[in-house]
Amino acid sequence: MEQPITPANEPERLAALRRLNILDTEPDLRFDRITRIAQQHFDVQIALVSLVDADRLWFKSRQGIDATTSLTPGGTPRNISFCGHCILSDSILHIEDARQDVRFKDNPLVTDAPNIRFYAGAPLHATGGERLGTLCIIDDKPRPLTAKDSTILRDLADCIETELINGLMHNSRVELESAENRLRAVINTVSDGIITINQKGLIETVNPATEQLFGYSATELIGQNVKMLMPEPNRGSHDAYLKRFCDTGQARVIGIGGEVEGRRK
Repeated sequence: MEQPITPANEPERLAALRRLNILDTEPDLRFDRITRIAQQHFDVQIALVSLVDADRLWFKSRQGIDATTSLTPGGTPRNISFCGHCILSDSILHIEDARQDVRFKDNPLVTDAPNIRFYAGAPLHATGGERLGTLCIIDDKPRPLTAKDSTILRDLADCIETELINGLMHNSRVELESAENRLRAVINTVSDGIITINQKGLIETVNPATEQLFGYSATELIGQNVKMLMPEPNRGSHDAYLKRFCDTGQARVIGIGGEVEGRRK
């Protein structure tokens, strides 16, 4: 039996897999729909979304596996896996008859249950191109894989990739919202007035301390030019300073600490 080698980008590959936060999560209908379609369309025993972890395969979605097989629902050791070979290339890995393939003929997944003869796997990629796992179909009878079959399997794998990316984007949004909420909680409780403006100098946010310091409500401030809170000469020169800063990045005033007066309501 030939064990799969470790990809050259293994640290980056595993880091990309970890960022998905998907290992050991509950079954998901988004992936189960696709593996059901694959199992039924290709008329095979088994269809899997298999993610290649450091030393194991973990199945995010599985059709046709039960606890009596050595290809267990929780996964299988990476060193005997077909998918470990599949992620070494961007191409679909097709094994027409594993008993006739020197890499797999004495593999325990071939000699014992589930008695794999046919395998076809399409690699699943992260946004950076790292190969994270496969969408694979498996059967106990040898069979060819036509060009049309390969196209359909790749299309279904692309659908899996889209769902993985959508999940990553959702996780990122949740983390960003959590960070923003923590920052907002800090801003809302400090005694300093904090104002954010856009590139036109219009006020976008204020904290409660700003309302107390200047005597304006947030509703009265948001959307107004921040120079309304400045006395002369800063009031008259603010717009020109801001435009120059946005155009050139030169911080003659903006971005440089200094003590100035403000105008209350």
